[in-house]
Amino acid sequence: MEGQNINMSDIEATSILASMPNPVFVLDADDCFSYLNNAAEMFFQSSQVILSGSSLKTLVPGDSPLFSMLERARSQQLSVADQGVELAGPRLGLKLVNVQISPFGDRGSAEGRLLVTIQERALAERLRGQSVFHGAARSISAMAALLAHEVKNPLAGIKGAAQLLQADLGPDEENLTRMIVEETDRITALLDRMEGFAGGASVVLAPVNIHEILDHCLAVASASFGSHLKIIRSYDPSLPSMDGHRDLLIQSFINIIKNASEVTDKKAELTVKTSYSRGRRLSIGSARAQLHVPIQIEIMDNGPGIPEEIRDHIFDPFVTGKSGGSGLGLAMVASVVADHGGMVEVDTATGQTIFRFNFPISRDETAGEA
Repeated sequence: MEGQNINMSDIEATSILASMPNPVFVLDADDCFSYLNNAAEMFFQSSQVILSGSSLKTLVPGDSPLFSMLERARSQQLSVADQGVELAGPRLGLKLVNVQISPFGDRGSAEGRLLVTIQERALAERLRGQSVFHGAARSISAMAALLAHEVKNPLAGIKGAAQLLQADLGPDEENLTRMIVEETDRITALLDRMEGFAGGASVVLAPVNIHEILDHCLAVASASFGSHLKIIRSYDPSLPSMDGHRDLLIQSFINIIKNASEVTDKKAELTVKTSYSRGRRLSIGSARAQLHVPIQIEIMDNGPGIPEEIRDHIFDPFVTGKSGGSGLGLAMVASVVADHGGMVEVDTATGQTIFRFNFPISRDETAGEA
């Protein structure tokens, strides 16, 4: 800001302007730059040292509607604003922006100086889109809570009927009714969690036996949707306990097993493998942070594989390869795994799909190793 008499109020003002995320610059009475914040330097692809004292017309053609706005703000000493203003130039390219112009400084000491704020429309549209998205998410959460409340009533009836049947059935049939009761209890707990999500509830973890959870999931599959599956277990007996939410883990594994059962034929094989490797670590993010995840669970099927066009997005909400599918099952799986501090990935090709889960061991086990 060479050549300008700057008082303390100017210094304070420019300090505030420098921290703003949108391009902000000050023009003198001749429409020459006297100040640019960092965002404005990036917008004009130049520095304050180079642009200070140079005319705005070196960057923006003189017939731009921006100059008529500057003249109106200067002559009337009022703030003016407009949306969807086109700025074009060799250095700028073509940009669609929202512009606000206000007189800057004391009128006596800074006659004609203007403060110009620019917001690129692309950013403005994204912000509006996020606002719409968050509103939709809140609506979905409220709807989920309402549905959870309503579904629990018929579940209570199903559980009561199964308990009444248990008294008149033999030992073999009792296993089936017991499974109905356990599954209705698990679904009720999941619905409670959906209601809790609407109010921001968090997941409470406790030590669990992953083999017991997997056996339960496979028993449910064998008794219902996966009766055609040939199930192969390959469990590592040295697998330690992990901190988990039993019902959520069951729901996640059942989602994967059910998907496998729906895409395979009568000769389908489902292999569930667990392994433990004390030194297993996975890199995440651009900073390559390390996750210590020695517990691994692999669920493999011999189906046709995941369609290539959705392979990179299968854990995104509303992405599905099934006709009539909601695209929420695998998104839920990814969310649950993240809540457990783990990772899930998929390898797929024609004839084999592997979902690979990696989890940390429980804090009690970690303390024991230490």
